[in-house]
Amino acid sequence: MNIFWFRRDLRLGDNRALSDLSKFEECGAVYIHDASLQSQDDFSSLHRDFIDESLNDLSKNFLDCGGFLNIYEGESVEIFSSLISTYDIHRVYSNSEIGSKPIRERDLALEKLFKSQRVEWLVYQNNGVVGQLKNRDGWSESWNKKMYKPIVQDVNVSRTKKLEIDSSDSISHKLKIYKVDHQKSYNGGEKNAHDQLNYFLNSSGKTYSSDISSPLRSEKSCSRLSPYLTFGNLSIRQIIKATRNRQTELRELKSRDGWLKSLSAFSSRLRWHCHFIQKLEMQPELEYTNMVRAFDGMRDSHSKILFNAWKNGITGYPMVDACMRFLKKTGWINFRMRAMLVSFASYNLWLDWRSTSKYLSKYFLDYEPGIHYNQFQMQSGVTGINSIRIYNPVKQQSDHDPDGTFVRRWCPELRSVPNEYLLYPHLMSETFQKKIGCIIGKDYSKPVVDIKLSALKAKKIIYSIKSTAKAKQMSQDAYLMHGSRRKRK
Repeated sequence: MNIFWFRRDLRLGDNRALSDLSKFEECGAVYIHDASLQSQDDFSSLHRDFIDESLNDLSKNFLDCGGFLNIYEGESVEIFSSLISTYDIHRVYSNSEIGSKPIRERDLALEKLFKSQRVEWLVYQNNGVVGQLKNRDGWSESWNKKMYKPIVQDVNVSRTKKLEIDSSDSISHKLKIYKVDHQKSYNGGEKNAHDQLNYFLNSSGKTYSSDISSPLRSEKSCSRLSPYLTFGNLSIRQIIKATRNRQTELRELKSRDGWLKSLSAFSSRLRWHCHFIQKLEMQPELEYTNMVRAFDGMRDSHSKILFNAWKNGITGYPMVDACMRFLKKTGWINFRMRAMLVSFASYNLWLDWRSTSKYLSKYFLDYEPGIHYNQFQMQSGVTGINSIRIYNPVKQQSDHDPDGTFVRRWCPELRSVPNEYLLYPHLMSETFQKKIGCIIGKDYSKPVVDIKLSALKAKKIIYSIKSTAKAKQMSQDAYLMHGSRRKRK
């Protein structure tokens, strides 16, 4: 018996590892809801719901082909131990998963089990991430080669069998999943992923380039493919091929209506997806240590009051609060507003990214550890290889929600506040506050910090460390390992 183990690759299409497994007469396919992983502080019901939807779609596809997808709940090591003791397993096939520390620990435990039972574990390169790299020389070339390889089509899973094992010790009541009350917008599954890709490439994506920074318009004009990539309903290569085909079609039509500009901007971000995950593959400790260790200890003092204000969207800065509330309700927000939330937490509130990143990982439906932690570090100024960028939430509101539509929708207590005060509600007189029925400090929060003073203080501390010889050397070392570059000829 040979087994395919689904992880973050919940699809039949473009799945070479599954295709290779399907060539065997005796084979099975499994997915495991790992109790130890789903009880971690970076997992929530938001993720579980999407996974369940993806598995329902995948199971149907297996049944339609005459095969069977075995879904278990429990500890991965225990499930595989039962499978090995019940069946004569020769090989386990899976795609690589670049994840958090508990995922790496699970894989090490399984590697030990497989080795002890003489089971060969074949792990295939997933998307554009390359294993065992020491630095980025040649990575871009490798990524391009991977993306131009043919898509794996029509995987035949008709031979996959239902596997009977005793999993009574690994029952679902052991799962303790963090509950998130979210507003459902997208359903998981391979079919839904392809439908969304087609919708973006042929309808909603036309204004992608112009709308990408708006928290209001980007909800419709961004691709919204990130959850499908996170859980593997689609591969990067499938998206790239479909995008290139659409670009070719538009060029033949001599399109001049914004489509080509938008798809060019979109294409560049597909490379970024793999670029950031590659960093965590090469340096797993980036989940919990600063890329440049010269910044260690910089934010050790932690204000619970400020952290709670940020978490609950009651900072007194309307754009920050509206974005946090929107994100926690929908599981998504555009890149610029994510960056602003992290910037405000890191610079203005001086909160450590290790705490804020773990909190938001539960609310991002598209939580991808390699992207998540590296973006938090980048927006917190501790990578040494990225510019220090402090987003002013008042300016972001003025630029991207000038009429206050987004803010009023997600901060309804501010609905009666006129535009001239919406950037700074706390500047309204007490008489005017009573007149419109919005009392600052009661109906809506007072500002928890002064954004100008807190930003100046943050810059002073960051740049004083950044200018030291130690930080400069560490930043150079970080660039040599992670800097994006093409190999010199």
